[in-house]
Amino acid sequence: MSGNGLDNTGENRDTRHSSASRRAFLGAAGTAGASALAGCTGMLGDSGGPQTLRVTVWSGNYVERFEEAIRPIFESRFDAELELVSGWNSLLAKIKSAPADDPPFDVTVACEPIYYNGRSQDLFEELRYEDHIPNIDNVIQHYKDIRPYSHGAPVDGAPLSILYNTDLEEPVETWSDFTSFVVQQSNGVGVDSGFWIYPLLAAGVGTDAAPGAQELYEEQHHDALMDTIEAWPIEGWASSGTDVWQQFQNGIVDAAQWYFDQVYYDMEDHPNVEFAMPEQNAGWMNNWAVVRGTDKRQLGEEFINMLLDPEVQSKWAEDHPLFFTTSGMSYPDDLAQYLPTTAEEAEQWSIPQWEEVAPYSEQFSNKFKQMKNQ
Repeated sequence: MSGNGLDNTGENRDTRHSSASRRAFLGAAGTAGASALAGCTGMLGDSGGPQTLRVTVWSGNYVERFEEAIRPIFESRFDAELELVSGWNSLLAKIKSAPADDPPFDVTVACEPIYYNGRSQDLFEELRYEDHIPNIDNVIQHYKDIRPYSHGAPVDGAPLSILYNTDLEEPVETWSDFTSFVVQQSNGVGVDSGFWIYPLLAAGVGTDAAPGAQELYEEQHHDALMDTIEAWPIEGWASSGTDVWQQFQNGIVDAAQWYFDQVYYDMEDHPNVEFAMPEQNAGWMNNWAVVRGTDKRQLGEEFINMLLDPEVQSKWAEDHPLFFTTSGMSYPDDLAQYLPTTAEEAEQWSIPQWEEVAPYSEQFSNKFKQMKNQ
C-alpha cells in the first residue's frame, strides 16, 4: 500500500458503541436529515432560502454525538442547513470521481492518512485563516506542529486505551505490558484490524529504541518495532468496539488496544474489563478540510472556525469523550483527568505524522496482512 493509495486504510473500522441502549444511532452511512436553521442573515442562497452545508463525519457514535452537540450551535449561528454525511469508505475516491466544481460534500473530517493524501492530491482547498478562521489562534501550538495545517485545521481526536481482564494477576497499564509475562500467559491480545498505524504506534510507545513512537519514522528502528508487535500474543482482530467486547466475552483476549472515545461510556456494561490510559500514549487526530471546488468555501471555513471556538469544544466534550485542540476549552469533571489541557500534557502522546511514515506504509501494511493471515 503506497502513501498515495491509502484512502480506505481504515474502511472496516466502526465507531459504534457495543451497547445499543445508550442512545439510538443515526445510522452508519447515508445522510442525516437537514432542518431549516435560523441565525444570522447574509448567507442566503440564490433562491432566497438558506444554503445547505454538506459535512462528512465518521460513522457510528461520532455522527450521533456530532448531531447532538454541533447541529444546535450551527443552527443558532448560521442561516444555513447542515447535512451530515457519515461513513468511512472511499472518502477521497468520491471527491476524485466527482466534477471538479461539484464535489459530493463541502467540508470533511480527515484523519491520517486521508488528510495527507487529500492534501497531496489537491483535493482540499487551502484554508484562509486570516480572513475566516481566526480561532486557529486558540489551538495549542503542539497540535499545529504535528502535521501541516494549511489545508485542514486540527480540531479533535482521541487517545488509545488499554482494555484488560480484571481477573489477570496484574493490571495491564502500559504498552510495554503487552510483552509482560502476565499478558504472554493470558488468552491473548486484541488490536484494530483496519488502521494498522495505531497498533504500531502503541507498540512504538512500548519499545525503548526511540522516544515516544519515533520507531515508525526511523528505519534503523523498524526491526525493534516489528520485534515488539510480533511479541504481542495477538489473538483478536477487531473492526469495531462490538468486536472487542465480544472477544473479551468469548475468552479470546484478556487485553486489547482500542480507543478511549469508543469505550469510555461502555465500561459500566463490562464489569470484568478495566481500562488504562498510559501517561506515555498514542492517539488519532482529525484535521477538518474544505473540499476542492465547493461553492461554499467561505461558509465551510466559518464552520471550521466554529469548531475551533473553545465554548463550542467545551459543549462538544459534554457529549463526546474526545480531546480537543484549543487551550481555552474545558472538559467535564469525569474526563478532565484523562485528556490533555496543556501542550506539555499533549506532547506525551504520539499522533501519526503521515508525511514521515508514508515511505514505509506499504511495508507496514504488508506486515500486518501477513500477521492477520497467520
